[in-house]
This record gives sequence, C-alpha cells and structure tokens, in this order.
Amino acid sequence: MRSTARRHAWLFVLGAAAIAVSACSPTPPAPTATTASPVPSASATTGGHLVAAGPPSVVVTPSDGSTGVGLDAPIQVSAINATIGTVQVQENGADDTLAWTTGDDGAEWSYLGGLDVNAGYVVTATAMSAGGETVATSSFHTISSAQRLLTTVLYLSDGETVGVGMPIELEFNVPVAPADQPGIIAHIAVLSSPPQPGGWYWFDDEDVHYRPESYWQPGTQVTIDADLNDVDAGNGYWGLGDWSMSFTVGPEHVTVVDTQARTLTVYDGDPDSGTQPLYTWPTNTGKTGYETIDGTLVVLYHEPVVVMNSCQTFHTSAACGGDPSDTYNEAVYDDTAVSSDGYFIHAAPWVCYGDSCSLWPYGDVNSSHGCINLSTDNAITYYNWSQVGDVVEVTGSPLQASFDDGEGDWQVPWSDFLPGGQEVASGSATPGSPAATDVAAPTAASVAGP
Repeated sequence: MRSTARRHAWLFVLGAAAIAVSACSPTPPAPTATTASPVPSASATTGGHLVAAGPPSVVVTPSDGSTGVGLDAPIQVSAINATIGTVQVQENGADDTLAWTTGDDGAEWSYLGGLDVNAGYVVTATAMSAGGETVATSSFHTISSAQRLLTTVLYLSDGETVGVGMPIELEFNVPVAPADQPGIIAHIAVLSSPPQPGGWYWFDDEDVHYRPESYWQPGTQVTIDADLNDVDAGNGYWGLGDWSMSFTVGPEHVTVVDTQARTLTVYDGDPDSGTQPLYTWPTNTGKTGYETIDGTLVVLYHEPVVVMNSCQTFHTSAACGGDPSDTYNEAVYDDTAVSSDGYFIHAAPWVCYGDSCSLWPYGDVNSSHGCINLSTDNAITYYNWSQVGDVVEVTGSPLQASFDDGEGDWQVPWSDFLPGGQEVASGSATPGSPAATDVAAPTAASVAGP
C-alpha cells in the first residue's frame, strides 16, 4: 500500500521553537512560540587624536527625519576633519551600550546589530579637532510593521541521533525571491565536528536543504546556528530572532532494495567497504502503474500504525472504488517512512509464504501500490533497528525519486549545491542561541494505503 505522509518538524520563531506535525493531506496544527527581540540602544565613547584641518563636521546615517528605515540598516557616524569623540544611541528612552566599531583612524563609527520594529532612535555624535568640538544629531524611525519569517526544520529534533544520510531541510513560511536567497543562507551556519564540506540547494522558493558532499561520518556532531534577526526576506517579511539546534550522527546503516530481484538487504556499515549483510529478506514492491520510487532515500520517521486509504492517496476512479484490486482503507502496522509522499517499508501480513497464500509470496511478484512490503516479523525488526536519517537505496524501478516524490536530496548532483556551512575543528565550541526545548507530541493523522 501507499499513503500520504506526515512531516515531523521544528518551527523556529523569534529564537524559540516548537515541533510541528504536518501531512501531505491533512492540515497540521499551527505551532506557536515567542521570545522577546533584543533592544539595541546604547552609548559609546572613544578617544582619538585631534585633527588640525578645515572646520570639523559630522555626518550621521540614517539622516535626521528618516522614516521607514529597514531593520537591517546600519547606524553610521563619519567625521570630516575631526576624530569622533562620543556617540550615543537612544531608543525610546533606553540608554545601553551597543557593540560598535571604529575605522579610518577614529573618523568612522558604525553599528550593524539590527534595529527594532516601529522604534524611534536618536543618535548624538561629537567630533573633535584642533579647532574645537562639533555635535550632530539624527532622529529616525524604523518600519512601522513587519511580518515574521518563520523557519520549520523538517524531520530533525534537537539533540537527536540520526543516520549518515540525514539532510537538513528548512521550510520558510513565505516565498523567498531568488535575489534574497543568498542573504538568507549566508546567515545560517552549519558547524560540523569533524569538519565536512556541505552545501545548500533551493528546491523551490520556500524550501532549502543542506547536506554534506558525501554521507556524514559516524560520530559527527552537527550544530545549526541561524542568525536571522533583522534579515530582510522580502515582501515585508523579516527575521525577528535567532535559533540554534544540534544533532549527532550515529552508526552507518545502509539498506538496499532491489525491485527486480525483490530483495531488501540490510547492512550495518558501508556495503562498498566489504561489510557483509546483516539481513536479506524477500520483499514485494510497487506493481506497474504504482512503482516504488528509485534512488537514494533516507528514513524520515516511524509510525506504529498508519491508516492507508487508496482514494485519499491517488484520487482516481480506480482507487476510489472502481477497481477492487486498487481500493483499500485499512490500518497498516510497523511503518518506516522513506519519503514525504507516502512510501513506507511496512508489514504486509496479507502477503505470505508458501502455497497457502491468498495473494503472492514475498519476493514472488511486485504487487504493492508503491510501498516496500515485508513480513510482520521482518518489518518489526527493521522498524526497531533503523534510525531517522538511515540510507535506503532503491534500485531497478523506472520511477525516479525527486523533491516532489521522495525528497531528492541525494538525487541532485553535488555540483548544483551552493557551498555553505562553516567547518570547525574537532572539539571547537559552537556559538549560538540555546537549543529549543518546547516539544509538542505528534498527533495521529488519517492518511491513505498499502
């Protein structure tokens, strides 16, 4: 059988997170979480040499009277024929220290830390020269409203141990224009220890995935640090917080499904390195017209029981009662998802060994609607042994996996990925916000079939 699938996810907003369960058909419950944004307001003072030249002057940006200033706008002070003496930035009566930098031998001051929504700022700057002191002020106001850019991390949970094939899948709540996409991923660091090259690929304008060039090395520690506060995502959407999460890469598990030989072979290690099979089981995969997707897939989640319904999955007259052999609506057990589009490795007790079978023996003929059928004992063994992120290589099927029908992370050529992440030495600290802790338990969803 095959069914529509549930997506397990972390939703990050304003530096906090909540797990979200979604589905290809049913609408998931809306997750919520909030924290306060930092309030930038400050005073700073620096000493400097006196400049003997023409009359001193100071230029402040944003200029006095500016409105609708973007949250990513820098505050800059430049001195002409002078050295900056003091700079004070005040927001709504606050007066705290901002992180600031100077340049050009004390003639420039800048703050790049981001601004608050619908906030007024007053900048007061003094400059000194041999001829005396001059003062400049600028009052400006930021944009009056901003939509929040939300980030959903699919299938990963903070602190989880995953398989070597696990991609990092981010889904945004708003389309990000191609011109803004590089700026988004430039603010997301993937820190791996030991270091491994990786990269980003935009599957569409809301979904961007990260994976290593080759499978993760077992034992790798990975941290995702998203510094998205005050990042402009376009269309009035802004990042209004930062977030961080981490995971560990567990042992290498590789499963090879041969749809022509109708076998499922499990390796506790890399089969290309001479690892001997842990199990080899007969299986039935997708029949003509309902083929199993072909390519390098990964385990996404496990469900003890999924209600599979042919009509909800395929929406055809045959699946909705027109053909008894293609119509089903029943609970299916011990389900290991290998795609986001309803392909599972699962128990199929209606298939059996020997002459007493009412249908076909396991391994005799491909008879499923796309899923990978096992005996109940073998399905339970695989369900308990496999981990999220394990590699599942399906061969011999004419239906190639893609983003729309099975993720496709390992089908996209590495040359198409944009270099990203940040390599760090083993044991190095990884900066970032505290990991999310609020977790909502997944809820059952009615999905569709075997």
